[in-house]
Amino acid sequence: MPDETPQFIGEYEDVPVDAKGRLIFPSAFRKALPMGVNTFVVARWFDGCLGAYDPSGWKRVLQKLQGLSGAKRETRQLVRAVAGRATEVRLDSQGRVLIPRKHLEMAGITDRATLIGVIDRVELWRPEEYQQRISEVDLEGIAEQLDWL
Repeated sequence: MPDETPQFIGEYEDVPVDAKGRLIFPSAFRKALPMGVNTFVVARWFDGCLGAYDPSGWKRVLQKLQGLSGAKRETRQLVRAVAGRATEVRLDSQGRVLIPRKHLEMAGITDRATLIGVIDRVELWRPEEYQQRISEVDLEGIAEQLDWL
C-alpha cells in the first residue's frame, strides 16, 4: 500500500490575504494532498505562526496530545491552545482557503502571508515575523548540536 502521508516543502512569500481572510494555497501543497482530500486543520502553532495539517497529520497531532498526562497543568493548557482553537478549512474550486479572522490575528497576519512547507504541515506566517525568525537560524550550529549530519 503506497504511503499517503503528504510531504509539504517550499516557501511562498507575499501570498495575498483578501478582506474575507481567503488565501490561495500554493498548488504544490494542494498536489501533495492524498486524492480526494481537500481540507486542512488550522491551529495556533509554535513560534507565532499557524500550522495547517491534512486530516491524517492532524490525527497524529491529536494522538500525541492524548498521550500526554492530563494531570499536568501544562498539558491541559497545551491541549486547549492547540486543539481547542483548531478549525477545519476547505479548499474551494480556486484553491483558496478561508482562514477565520481570529486565527489570522493569532499569527498577526493581515493582508499578506508567507506559507512554508515543513514536511508534515504548512506554516502560515506574518511575513516580517518569518523573515526575522529565519534570519536568526544558525543552520550549521543547530546541525552540529543535534548531531544531524
